[in-house]
Amino acid sequence: MKNSAIRNIYNAVFLAAIIQVIGCVENVRKESPDTIAGNVKHVSMLGKQDLTWFAPELHLSHYRTLFYGYNTIDYRLAASEYPETKTNDGFRLLIDANYGGNIRHYDFARLADESTRTINHYQHDTERCQMFNSLISSCLYRDRFSLNLSRSDLENARVAGLQLLLTSGAQHYERIDLPSNYIQGFLKAIENPKSKQVQEPDRYSASIKSLKKKPAKKDEP
Repeated sequence: MKNSAIRNIYNAVFLAAIIQVIGCVENVRKESPDTIAGNVKHVSMLGKQDLTWFAPELHLSHYRTLFYGYNTIDYRLAASEYPETKTNDGFRLLIDANYGGNIRHYDFARLADESTRTINHYQHDTERCQMFNSLISSCLYRDRFSLNLSRSDLENARVAGLQLLLTSGAQHYERIDLPSNYIQGFLKAIENPKSKQVQEPDRYSASIKSLKKKPAKKDEP
């Protein structure tokens, strides 16, 4: 009885935290380009190809019955420091996916014009596994990956935004979007670098650098 009450309290606190986080992050979609530009982080890196510009984080979530929680996608635009790298594939979309059920194979992102972008994997983790009703075994997973975007991809999406479908080719997963105001704000920030104050690297820039040095774990059978 006591354990049940504790579990109910924990679930209520967890749900409240989820709602608060979603509410804060979802506001990014409604902000003006100027406000978004003001929240773009600029970090100091030594390498020419290192990511130094990081847009605010966007968030999507879907309730799942297994583990009584949410499948979530956190993602943001990033770019390297030097302008010459921004003419081709110098922009990157960083994605952090947390989900339960079967292992997903994120291979491509399909754009509205049916073109595709290959997904680059950084790390796959099995968070935990559990039996349900002594019949179903399921696990929680976390995948961190990215895809390259060109300057023209973002320029063409300044008005209508950019929609992407994450897929394995055989199976479709989440649809994510970059709103037009979000893209305009990010481009404005990197086009006016003198107005940005250099900040310390955040968890994204630090984790991406460390993940590059760490081989991805193999998928569970």
